[in-house]
Amino acid sequence: MKKLLFAILLVVALVLVPITPAFAAPSQEVSVTATPAFIAIANAPDNWTVNDIVGVGTKGVMVVDTVYYSNPLGDCTVPSDDVVDGECRFTITNTSTVITDLTVNFPDHAGGDASTNSDSGDNAAGAFGAYTYCTGMTYSSGKVICKKAGSDATKESLAATTDIKWGITYESQSGAWTSGTPMTSTVTITATAH
Repeated sequence: MKKLLFAILLVVALVLVPITPAFAAPSQEVSVTATPAFIAIANAPDNWTVNDIVGVGTKGVMVVDTVYYSNPLGDCTVPSDDVVDGECRFTITNTSTVITDLTVNFPDHAGGDASTNSDSGDNAAGAFGAYTYCTGMTYSSGKVICKKAGSDATKESLAATTDIKWGITYESQSGAWTSGTPMTSTVTITATAH
């Protein structure tokens, strides 16, 4: 009799007390975000005429064996040892999603005297020397030799989506010019994953 009474009470309890499932809904959703390792930069402006701001001699014309800077404060104005934005002509707009290193290569000139890059930072009779610098750098000890190819990074570990200002130091060849024809070169700045 006790067993029968217990069974009846159990049935009544099950009918009166609903059983709640472990999950309120039969399915759940998970939002998945996947950000690709994307590297993209833009540089502006895309040109520089040496000695075109305030320099030595005739505006826009280089003098032999002279150091020029792509410094908006003046072509012959050395950047300070703590380089600031105002001393850098170029701006890298960085839309990369990863930390990057920025490298600048400066090939030989074409046309005119076709001055070559010494790859040492120093000039010579028929060769120019070049360095790069950027905001926040100690100019005197941190500037980077800008070679035809294979330059070291001008800026290492640039944070994702962080813009930076940079510039070029250019020392004209030490030998006399053989023509007055303009020389050109296309400098390339490259971002790679750090």
